[in-house]
Amino acid sequence: MAKGSAGGAWRKRPSTILWMLSFGQLISWGLVYYTFPLFVVPMTQELGWSRSAMFGALSAGLLVAGLCSIPVGAWIDRGHGRLLMTGGSLLAAALLLTWSRIGSLPMFYALWIGLGACQAVILYEPAFAVITRVYGPRYRQAILLMTFLGGLASTFGIPFAQLLIERIGWRPTLEVMAAINLGVAFLIHWLFIPGPHEKAVPIAEVMPRAEGTKKRSPLATAVRVPAFWGLVVAFAGYGLAFSAMSFHLIPLLDDRHVPIGVVMAIIALIGPMQVVGRVLLMVGQRHITTIQLGALIYFAFPIAMAMLAAGISDVYGLILFAIIYGVANGLVTILRGMAVPEFIGPEGYGVVSGALTMPTNIMRAAGPLLASLAWAAFGGYTPVLWGLAGIMLIAAMGFAAAALLSKRQAG
Repeated sequence: MAKGSAGGAWRKRPSTILWMLSFGQLISWGLVYYTFPLFVVPMTQELGWSRSAMFGALSAGLLVAGLCSIPVGAWIDRGHGRLLMTGGSLLAAALLLTWSRIGSLPMFYALWIGLGACQAVILYEPAFAVITRVYGPRYRQAILLMTFLGGLASTFGIPFAQLLIERIGWRPTLEVMAAINLGVAFLIHWLFIPGPHEKAVPIAEVMPRAEGTKKRSPLATAVRVPAFWGLVVAFAGYGLAFSAMSFHLIPLLDDRHVPIGVVMAIIALIGPMQVVGRVLLMVGQRHITTIQLGALIYFAFPIAMAMLAAGISDVYGLILFAIIYGVANGLVTILRGMAVPEFIGPEGYGVVSGALTMPTNIMRAAGPLLASLAWAAFGGYTPVLWGLAGIMLIAAMGFAAAALLSKRQAG
């Protein structure tokens, strides 16, 4: 990468970029993504909106995030990560401030559509693309460190926002969150993300095209790789099950009359377990391949869903569920970052990763709604959970197919 001026050379060091961008992920995930459920009850009490209507706004935002992922990835591949991530944090700050003054449900939907677009440019996938441009072939270790710090986002964001809501109310809390995101825009994304003049470090040597061969875009090449479609199934299935669990675990445990203190303890345990999984992977990364990592993850998820479907409600059973689910959930983020160059190829990381993120986020948007409809249709959560376990088995088959097809292509 270009050295630039002596006074700003320290900002261009890969390690500095990585640490600052990781800190930005901690804040962005913690305050822009995870805090939504905390505002549902106070907003319902003050504004009289139904919970289903409010979660509809969240789903609309997640859908937009998915639809934006491909163009965002393409722009980052062209070196525009600084502009996109800075602009995304600025817009998030403005929308959070607008949210603090909200009084109209249609405006709330419009606001969350905007926040969905912000998430498309400030969360893991664009950050992975930026870091991959900076670290090149060392991207695995960089992604591990980034997700290690980012894994603490819910542990930081949820208690922080909840404390503010209890002390100063939900509207001033959103103002504080807006101010923090403004700081992320200028003090992290603008200062530390390389600009378009900075040369990317290649992940691997790209084989030259045969003479006379028509040049294809990286995305057009990727969709012709069979492993790409296996990863679509794997990550989209995960996205649906993850979002359904994220927003229905608390009402599920409440239906089983689990004491609220135990429910909060189980929810609080999942975040640290994500970090534990990432620490274990950091320690043993030289001894585990991407395929082995994926096999571990997609073996664990159906087991976790089946445990809940079998009706566990005792403390020890729920702790075991939180450990299995949390560790697997922490590792799947790393798997998404590693599988693209290994299974599909090193060219166009941003746009190819965005193409995989789009169906994942669409399914993530559909997950809470589909789970609600299934709960209403079947009169309980047990059939919903068996359905989620089945979806994760299909996702596991998708990953297995991607792994086999990528090895065959490499051979």
